[in-house]
Amino acid sequence: MLWLLFPTEVNVMRQRVLALLCLMLLLSGCMGVPHDSKTNPLDSAAKQNQKNHATESAHDDVTSSSETFLLTGVDSRGEPSSRSDAILLAQYDPHLQKVKLASIMRDSYVKIPGYKLGSNKINTAYYLGGSELLKKTIYHNFHIKVDHVVTIDFKGFEKLVDLLAPEGIKVDVKPEMIQDMSIEASKGENILHGEEILKYVRFRHDGESDFGRVQRQQEVLIQLKDNMTERFSSVEGIVSMPHLLNEAMALTDSDMKMKDYLEYGSSLLFNPIEEVNTLRIPVEGSFTDQIYPHSGSVLLLDMKRNQTELKDFFEK
Repeated sequence: MLWLLFPTEVNVMRQRVLALLCLMLLLSGCMGVPHDSKTNPLDSAAKQNQKNHATESAHDDVTSSSETFLLTGVDSRGEPSSRSDAILLAQYDPHLQKVKLASIMRDSYVKIPGYKLGSNKINTAYYLGGSELLKKTIYHNFHIKVDHVVTIDFKGFEKLVDLLAPEGIKVDVKPEMIQDMSIEASKGENILHGEEILKYVRFRHDGESDFGRVQRQQEVLIQLKDNMTERFSSVEGIVSMPHLLNEAMALTDSDMKMKDYLEYGSSLLFNPIEEVNTLRIPVEGSFTDQIYPHSGSVLLLDMKRNQTELKDFFEK
């Protein structure tokens, strides 16, 4: 068997596949990021991490070696045009072994290039012109260049969960979740699968609102990661990798090719991720709630401040 003849090569491929699937999971875990006017409690931790690394050596200045990914979760139910339900900028720095994740709230009121009304919610950009217009909109408003795009819809998320965790994921279901989201479960611990897990991570109609939703997303991501690690530690898991990889890639839409995924996977192998920093745009105290006839309720940003915060977040 190949794994006996070439154990090192097989292990490298295993790590590369894991890296690719983790990239997909970063996206799927962001389906339904916060979009109300509350503050993400992860912001303060992210800022503290930035301060800690700002005092390190000149090795910090490695932005040129990083690339930025636009990860988009699409609220698609079969219609020809859909809005982006989740917008995430992800940057992997191999030198610092760190990933930075910046969520842009979908109700952020921004200028959309070529849009006759000038400004609207940022998720309207995807509706009008897909990933390309969304990339241009992000650059126009925040001066962040996107190198690659990965998109997944709700059905893709459901299938990806079932693909990576066929035995299901154990979660604690609250009574209000069952009623609000029509989750087929009972109160307390349940083993849920793709469709029900999507409902679980999107629920926000309780006292925790979007804060609880972010926490549940992280909880599911960790369980999926652990499941993948255990699954690929066996000979059977290694043998199943080609099929699993093809299936996973079929559930997303990306401008990247297989060789791109393998290159990033190789980088992750030799520079494993040791830290994840997060940021939410708009940042605390940098926006107001407004209502416009053509767009409804929006978050009106202090654009200069958010531009600075996002630029500093990715460069430090």
